[in-house]
Amino acid sequence: MYSTGGNVLINVGPTSYGKIVPILEERLRQMGSWLKVNGEAIYSSIPWKYQNDTSNPHVWYTQSKDKQSVYASLLVWPNTTSQITLGAPVTSAGTTVTLLGSSAGPLKWQSAGASGITIDISTVKSYSLASDWAWVFKLQNVSPKSTIPLSKILKTK
Repeated sequence: MYSTGGNVLINVGPTSYGKIVPILEERLRQMGSWLKVNGEAIYSSIPWKYQNDTSNPHVWYTQSKDKQSVYASLLVWPNTTSQITLGAPVTSAGTTVTLLGSSAGPLKWQSAGASGITIDISTVKSYSLASDWAWVFKLQNVSPKSTIPLSKILKTK
């Protein structure tokens, strides 16, 4: 995943005649469509303090180079709930949450205290989602959850 600072190997190459097989062409076009909507979470992004979420295994993080935005990439859209809880971000009074490619505007959220942030996705209609594979929440004015220094955990008397 891109949040680990790696590369994506897509294993697409031409045939011996220099042609791209139609099914692979379709997948490349789909990837291009996805990147057109969510590219700001990929291009020129850097890893965030947390690579994946502390409570939701289907969420991976990046941040903008200027560190003003954190991107939470959700790999599984919830069908049975109207909320998503992210365990790693800590909110502030100025926190805003948007879903890239959605016309829903800023999403409602509430602080989950030490458990992170809960985002209300009830205003996002599944038919209006700009992707079928992964969805990116843009979080502004958030910070990473504090971690306890190892020296305090291992402190001996």
